[in-house]
Amino acid sequence: MRSRTLLATGAVAFLAAIAIVISVAPRLSRAFEDIRRAESSGPGHDISEHNNKVVLGDLTDVQEQDDEPSEPKRALPATGAPASVGIYLMDISHIDFAEGTFAIDAYVWMNWDAAKFLPPGADASAEQAGLPRAPCDTIGFVGAFELNIEPIVKKPGYAQFRVMGTIHEDFNLNRFPLDHHVLHFSIEDEEHPDHMVRYEADARNSGAADFRITGWMHDRPSVSTYTRSYPTNFGDRSLPAGDESHFAGVAFEIPIRQVRLAYFVKLTCGLLISTMLALMSLVVAHYGVDRLGFPVGALFAVMASQWVIGSALPPRAPPTIADWLHVTSFGVILAVTLVNVRSLRILESGDPDRSKAIDRFWFRVITPTWLALCVVICVMA
Repeated sequence: MRSRTLLATGAVAFLAAIAIVISVAPRLSRAFEDIRRAESSGPGHDISEHNNKVVLGDLTDVQEQDDEPSEPKRALPATGAPASVGIYLMDISHIDFAEGTFAIDAYVWMNWDAAKFLPPGADASAEQAGLPRAPCDTIGFVGAFELNIEPIVKKPGYAQFRVMGTIHEDFNLNRFPLDHHVLHFSIEDEEHPDHMVRYEADARNSGAADFRITGWMHDRPSVSTYTRSYPTNFGDRSLPAGDESHFAGVAFEIPIRQVRLAYFVKLTCGLLISTMLALMSLVVAHYGVDRLGFPVGALFAVMASQWVIGSALPPRAPPTIADWLHVTSFGVILAVTLVNVRSLRILESGDPDRSKAIDRFWFRVITPTWLALCVVICVMA
């Protein structure tokens, strides 16, 4: 009779879980789709990559690196005067998820044909002669935040800057703390569309120092060119594209990844131990022990862990691996508490053997289910 009751209870719980998933899944899907659209939207993000990425330090031909080359959405106009841009990274530091920023220390230089541009420092009104201002006077850094640009050399045909400060980065935190990212450092011309000035990447001379980022591993940076399209001409009726404007840019990317095992264990060790302590309440005797104190204490420990991890992330960050692990632990603690209450009530009714049987059964069910869910979350996220 008891086995039939347990089987019926399990079947009802399984059917209830399926009903909940069927009813909730579409709403969760729409919510995650809204989050994805919100993260990908924004002005000036219509970028056409030119599929010419070069890993710095690898001087092989670009065509040899692209296994499946494809045509860009918009090629650079041949009429634009070329300006070569290079970078040498000295240091990357202060990666801040909560603020969405990282600090950079680099040298940036530019080369151009002095006959096709005005000399550095020329006034904007001088462009009426038909030549654009020197690219070193119109250079812009995308996402710059408290950036100090110190000119070192400015002469016809060549300029060099020391760039130190903070760059905004839109981190994808869905897999935190098993995440990996690509830091972007983009340079565009702030005044001249790409039919006047087009950027080229000085991949041969660009590179990076042997710097370290605390808690992270980084791969070799890469460089590529792109065209950013804006659905406005900024009031400039001379632009040939009507209501659109296109600006050439050079993008430098630095792939970074967590020191995964150490950082993951550091963040989740307290969470896992707290959940295990809650489960231990199902294997201790009722007499002389406050079994409900185990899951209650674990509940506060998991809440503290969630607060500590949440303080390192943006307030409205999408659900991460750490968040799903916390939700799973909350569910386990709730299930353990309900089992304890049921077991205590049966014990008070004078049936200690049945009380122990319930404890053993649910310990064997909840523990492997929890471990399996943790593995699935880490692998499938």
